[in-house]
Amino acid sequence: MPIHTGRLVLAPQDAVQAPRLADLVPGLQAARFLGPSLHLATDATQGINAYAVGDDFLHLVSFTGCAVQVDVAPMPGRPFCHIRIVGPWPYPGPILGANTRPPRCPVCRAMLRDWRDRLTAGPSSRGENDPGLSCEACGTERPAWAWDWKDTGGFARLSVYIEEIFPGEAIPTDALMSLLSDLSAMPWRHFYVQDG
Repeated sequence: MPIHTGRLVLAPQDAVQAPRLADLVPGLQAARFLGPSLHLATDATQGINAYAVGDDFLHLVSFTGCAVQVDVAPMPGRPFCHIRIVGPWPYPGPILGANTRPPRCPVCRAMLRDWRDRLTAGPSSRGENDPGLSCEACGTERPAWAWDWKDTGGFARLSVYIEEIFPGEAIPTDALMSLLSDLSAMPWRHFYVQDG
């Protein structure tokens, strides 16, 4: 199995909020960010809609390398750049990977180095859909999505994945971020994850 290159993730800044698919998808299609639907084997059963990149994709995502090659055509057995819209889910879910670094406390900024163990230990005392994390430095307890994951992870109820993008290789343009904000009436952020 090939190593996962990575993905550029676009998600609302407030992980508890989820835009309506009925507003988001047609707007991204009209902007020619999304191309035709793709029918990938695993997606339909997992609440994922997959799309080829649209004709204006390269105007809305900026690549930073000098010799970046982006394969956008599906080829059997080979990874290719495409877009997935994941969710919406009833509660914020983790979007974390092998490259995710320890989050910082939203109050005192201390790092939570054992975050993986804490997230897998089970739900917090506040409910099964609220994976609360406690800061060892100041005692603050907040939901995991309220911690600062920087650009290596996050939580969302709905997110847009741009697949097969190495972390830092591409960034969304201001135009794309404005488009997402306009379509959903909420601010968005971006980050990168690689499957382990």
